[in-house]
Amino acid sequence: MANLKADLLNELRNAKYYEEHELARLAQDPNTNYKEKIDDIVAQLKTIALINQSLGLTEVYFKEPVEPVEPVAPVVNYPEPDAKPATEEVPTVIAQPGKPLPGQSHGE
Repeated sequence: MANLKADLLNELRNAKYYEEHELARLAQDPNTNYKEKIDDIVAQLKTIALINQSLGLTEVYFKEPVEPVEPVAPVVNYPEPDAKPATEEVPTVIAQPGKPLPGQSHGE
Protein backbone atom coordinates (compact mmCIF):
# COMPACT_ATOMS: atom_id res chain seq x y z
CA MET A 1 0.00 0.00 0.00
CA ALA A 2 1.28 3.44 -0.86
CA ASN A 3 2.22 5.87 1.87
CA LEU A 4 -1.18 7.30 2.80
CA LYS A 5 0.18 10.20 4.84
CA ALA A 6 2.55 11.35 2.09
CA ASP A 7 -0.18 11.15 -0.55
CA LEU A 8 -2.65 13.03 1.65
CA LEU A 9 -0.13 15.78 2.43
CA ASN A 10 0.76 16.05 -1.25
CA GLU A 11 -2.91 16.40 -2.21
CA LEU A 12 -3.50 19.09 0.42
CA ARG A 13 -0.38 21.03 -0.55
CA ASN A 14 -1.42 20.95 -4.21
CA ALA A 15 -4.89 22.20 -3.32
CA LYS A 16 -3.41 24.99 -1.20
CA TYR A 17 -1.06 26.00 -4.02
CA TYR A 18 -3.94 26.39 -6.49
CA GLU A 19 -6.17 28.16 -3.97
CA GLU A 20 -3.41 30.68 -3.24
CA HIS A 21 -3.01 31.35 -6.97
CA GLU A 22 -6.75 31.84 -7.26
CA LEU A 23 -6.60 34.30 -4.34
CA ALA A 24 -3.88 36.30 -6.09
CA ARG A 25 -5.91 36.29 -9.31
CA LEU A 26 -9.03 37.50 -7.49
CA ALA A 27 -7.12 40.30 -5.79
CA GLN A 28 -5.69 41.56 -9.09
CA ASP A 29 -8.83 41.22 -11.24
CA PRO A 30 -9.85 44.75 -12.29
CA ASN A 31 -13.17 43.69 -13.88
CA THR A 32 -14.88 42.44 -10.74
CA ASN A 33 -17.32 44.48 -8.68
CA TYR A 34 -15.60 45.58 -5.44
CA LYS A 35 -18.22 43.95 -3.17
CA GLU A 36 -18.06 40.68 -5.13
CA LYS A 37 -14.27 40.79 -5.00
CA ILE A 38 -14.33 41.13 -1.19
CA ASP A 39 -16.81 38.24 -0.86
CA ASP A 40 -14.77 36.03 -3.19
CA ILE A 41 -11.52 36.80 -1.35
CA VAL A 42 -13.14 36.00 2.02
CA ALA A 43 -14.40 32.69 0.64
CA GLN A 44 -10.95 31.92 -0.78
CA LEU A 45 -9.26 32.72 2.54
CA LYS A 46 -11.67 30.39 4.35
CA THR A 47 -10.79 27.61 1.94
CA ILE A 48 -7.06 28.17 2.46
CA ALA A 49 -7.57 28.23 6.24
CA LEU A 50 -9.39 24.88 6.09
CA ILE A 51 -6.58 23.38 4.04
CA ASN A 52 -4.01 24.68 6.57
CA GLN A 53 -6.01 23.09 9.40
CA SER A 54 -6.20 19.84 7.45
CA LEU A 55 -2.43 19.85 7.00
CA GLY A 56 -1.95 20.28 10.75
CA LEU A 57 -4.46 17.57 11.60
CA THR A 58 -2.84 15.19 9.16
CA GLU A 59 0.41 15.56 11.10
CA VAL A 60 -1.46 14.84 14.35
CA TYR A 61 -3.51 11.85 13.23
CA PHE A 62 -1.01 10.20 10.90
CA LYS A 63 2.11 10.13 13.04
CA GLU A 64 5.04 8.02 11.98
CA PRO A 65 5.03 4.75 13.94
CA VAL A 66 7.59 4.74 16.71
CA GLU A 67 9.41 1.50 17.24
CA PRO A 68 9.10 0.37 20.86
CA VAL A 69 12.33 0.36 22.80
CA GLU A 70 12.94 -2.73 24.88
CA PRO A 71 13.70 -1.76 28.47
CA VAL A 72 17.10 -2.91 29.62
CA ALA A 73 17.44 -4.11 33.19
CA PRO A 74 20.22 -2.27 35.02
CA VAL A 75 23.24 -4.30 36.02
CA VAL A 76 23.79 -4.14 39.77
CA ASN A 77 27.08 -5.27 41.22
CA TYR A 78 26.57 -6.34 44.80
CA PRO A 79 29.67 -6.34 47.01
CA GLU A 80 30.88 -9.67 48.25
CA PRO A 81 30.20 -10.23 51.95
CA ASP A 82 33.91 -10.42 52.86
CA ALA A 83 35.04 -7.53 50.65
CA LYS A 84 36.39 -4.36 52.21
CA PRO A 85 34.58 -1.16 51.23
CA ALA A 86 36.42 0.96 48.70
CA THR A 87 37.60 4.20 50.26
CA GLU A 88 39.74 5.36 47.39
CA GLU A 89 38.70 8.81 46.18
CA VAL A 90 38.45 9.59 42.49
CA PRO A 91 40.06 12.91 41.55
CA THR A 92 37.64 15.47 40.15
CA VAL A 93 38.59 16.90 36.78
CA ILE A 94 37.42 20.46 36.14
CA ALA A 95 37.43 21.53 32.52
CA GLN A 96 39.19 24.76 31.70
CA PRO A 97 37.82 26.77 28.78
CA GLY A 98 39.47 25.76 25.53
CA LYS A 99 41.32 22.77 26.97
CA PRO A 100 40.13 19.22 26.35
CA LEU A 101 39.26 16.84 29.15
CA PRO A 102 41.23 13.60 29.42
CA GLY A 103 40.01 11.33 26.64
CA GLN A 104 38.78 14.16 24.39
CA SER A 105 40.47 14.93 21.12
CA HIS A 106 39.68 18.65 21.29
CA GLY A 107 38.00 21.19 23.53
CA GLU A 108 34.45 22.34 22.77
